[in-house]
Amino acid sequence: METYQTLKILHGAAVAVPLLAMVGLAWYGWRSWRGGDAGVLAKALLRIGLAAWLLVAGSVVSLPVTGWQMVHRAGFPLGQTWLLASACLLILMTIFWLLFTSRLWRIRALAVSARDSGEPLAERASRELRFGTVFLALALVSLFTILWLMLAKPL
Repeated sequence: METYQTLKILHGAAVAVPLLAMVGLAWYGWRSWRGGDAGVLAKALLRIGLAAWLLVAGSVVSLPVTGWQMVHRAGFPLGQTWLLASACLLILMTIFWLLFTSRLWRIRALAVSARDSGEPLAERASRELRFGTVFLALALVSLFTILWLMLAKPL
């Protein structure tokens, strides 16, 4: 039973740590965006992008492993609807996350070109941010739905 508790803690940490870090990174990115300096924004988006990739990639890789181990130890069959729905939502969340981070990299490229040319950040960056925010919202809805499925375990 001690192994199950350890897996449960690791599984929870794989959700909580990236989620809390993303809140902090979003605050950092928002402050950089509001500052209006393209050079500062480019540097901030580079840091945010790298941290986000590491945290989310680690989470996406570890969640199925620790989840499968917990399901195996608890004796649940893998064909239960809440498990299958969670696995599908994890794939969907990952796709939304990749779309969001691709928008961040595009905004970073626009910020770098604006910094190099000395011009203000283009309207296109605002449009990319709006689309990216939609993808981020969809990823978060997927994540919270997975959390609900995991906590409620509807059979």
